[in-house]
Amino acid sequence: MLILVVLVSIVAVLVTITDWRAGLLLVLLIGAVQDPFRKLTEGVPAYYVVWSAAIFGVVVLAAFAQNSLARFRYLSLGAPSVKLGWILVLLVVALQTIHSLLRWQNPVLPALGVVFYLAPVTALLVGIAYARNEKAIKRFLTTYVLILGPLALTVYLSLWYKDAYPVLRDVGTFSGQQIIIYDIGTAFESLPGTFRVGEIAAWHAATAAVFLIVLATQNRSFALRVVVAVAVVLLIGAIILTGRRKMLMALTIFLVVQWSILALFGRGAGRLTVTLLIFGVFGSFALTLLDPSSTQSIYVQRGATVFDEAIERFATALDLLRSAISRSDGLGLGVGVTSQGAQHVGGAVAAAGGAAEAGLGKIVVELGIPGALALLWLVGSLTIRLWRSMYLLAQAHEKLLFYGASFLAFLLANIATFTVATQVYGDPFVLIILGTVAGMLFSVIIAASQIVEQRKRQRLISRRVQAGLYEPPIRGVA
Repeated sequence: MLILVVLVSIVAVLVTITDWRAGLLLVLLIGAVQDPFRKLTEGVPAYYVVWSAAIFGVVVLAAFAQNSLARFRYLSLGAPSVKLGWILVLLVVALQTIHSLLRWQNPVLPALGVVFYLAPVTALLVGIAYARNEKAIKRFLTTYVLILGPLALTVYLSLWYKDAYPVLRDVGTFSGQQIIIYDIGTAFESLPGTFRVGEIAAWHAATAAVFLIVLATQNRSFALRVVVAVAVVLLIGAIILTGRRKMLMALTIFLVVQWSILALFGRGAGRLTVTLLIFGVFGSFALTLLDPSSTQSIYVQRGATVFDEAIERFATALDLLRSAISRSDGLGLGVGVTSQGAQHVGGAVAAAGGAAEAGLGKIVVELGIPGALALLWLVGSLTIRLWRSMYLLAQAHEKLLFYGASFLAFLLANIATFTVATQVYGDPFVLIILGTVAGMLFSVIIAASQIVEQRKRQRLISRRVQAGLYEPPIRGVA
């Protein structure tokens, strides 16, 4: 298996050096196969988790070498408050990286933390450079759906064949640490499909559903929307079978925010409404086919409680925040202490405890209250800037607004999920996807600002021509 991994990696590197944009799409493929490869390898080694991140590193280097990587100045989107937020966050992360190294005397720990904080930022810069036009955006979304969508549906295979095929089991079953969910008066497994755990499978199923909705809404074919509706309903079923309810909440938040933005600006909400109605019809029909006495119904019963327990989850997140402040003395324990893999570094996990299970708790444990305030400043100022950019997108073009609204809704849904549970966001591949989508959002906004600015110049020239005040520039002398 290791030889195959090396061969695939060599091919990916060679392709990336030639065309880093194709390399980014290969990252999606490697991110999809890294978990089944891990489960098929004796000892299920953890280094497979960073396989996609390693190839993504080559993508970044290739883009930088070809002078294609977006400049850091794009991160602020022209807003001084956002620029200040980036400076503060990067400064705190740098200081806490040094703190982590000195405190725990292990370079692996700060390295894990740096990946968590900087991987999305790097992917954001790559996403800006990648999304040069609508064709590139559709290519990325379509590639993701075609690769990760079918793998997310393997959750159904786990339900039926996990005992026969080890690749369909939770990776913990190989080491005696299988994830069991205790709820609704019983115990049941979190089904993972070919992914290492159900948490990862649920995130990719929700993301594939989001991307399918985006692609289907932009297509006028009714038949295609029906096919996509069936696929989305199946993906929602896969989320339910993982037992990870928060991804159902994330999908709901995405739809509400996306529709609200489009309705507010009066562009594209009608077409999206038709698409969602089609999804609703097929979803209702699917529920009528479910046998109440079947094993699947247990998962459905748990999934149905997601909205009832939402307030409780946020209350728990606040309790964990208070615990995080107490454990870190408000100053932070250093980056990486709550990262996946930190358990191999003595003392770090014990010091953090369970306070980092929620997003704000994780940030406070690692970066302290100053870091949390800096991050809140960045997220708040960036959200305001992005929201105001929706006006700009509406002025530029209906399609730009649709993509902008969809990407912003997707990111806000993940922020909401992160605040109550952080486990899935420790996965480098997930962070790369999130950062790339954020980059595509930034790219859409930058394109819209250029369009609007060009229109302003044209109107100004037109008025000056009408007033007889404009003379065209002399391009040369015969």
